[in-house]
Amino acid sequence: MILTFVTSSEEKFQEAQAILALPLQRFDLDLPEVQGLNVEVLAEEKARTAFAQLQRPVIVEDTSLELEALGGFPGPLVKWLLKAAGPQALPQMLQGFTTKAAVARTAAVAFDGVRLIRGVGKVRGIIVPQPRGSGGFGWDVVFAPEGGDGRTYAEMSPQEKNRISHRAHALRALRHALEEEGWTLR
Repeated sequence: MILTFVTSSEEKFQEAQAILALPLQRFDLDLPEVQGLNVEVLAEEKARTAFAQLQRPVIVEDTSLELEALGGFPGPLVKWLLKAAGPQALPQMLQGFTTKAAVARTAAVAFDGVRLIRGVGKVRGIIVPQPRGSGGFGWDVVFAPEGGDGRTYAEMSPQEKNRISHRAHALRALRHALEEEGWTLR
């Protein structure tokens, strides 16, 4: 079975291929962006919608960036914050707060019309005062994960990031769950 990874982001697709080590098809489908604060629920809804439109097994993912000082905001709404204000808005929002702690969380979901399988990954880290690095995408320039020697995702090679990132944890957990469920993966 060849899975279709539904995303508008070429960067997410490249990361998924590298992490899952599976042949994936990419499909850029304009899915409705259901709003909410639970990244797992949002990813499950996306998977159901994508399957309904494509009528073939799909993988989708949704990502959240939760700032401790702001009670978990922006969470899954980070995509819209980035579109409106860019990644530099994240450290600006934390000025005046003593904690810069953040949690990056991804829910990756596969759905074949019957079985809904999920993998979740999270990584703790901090938001750095200024954007750093030229790699990655989105908020990678301001998120320094635990275990990353103080570097942001954008300062890491793709291979380094793919070993420790929230997306990597979620996709590896998803692959393991798919294998346990007996999905034939090539």
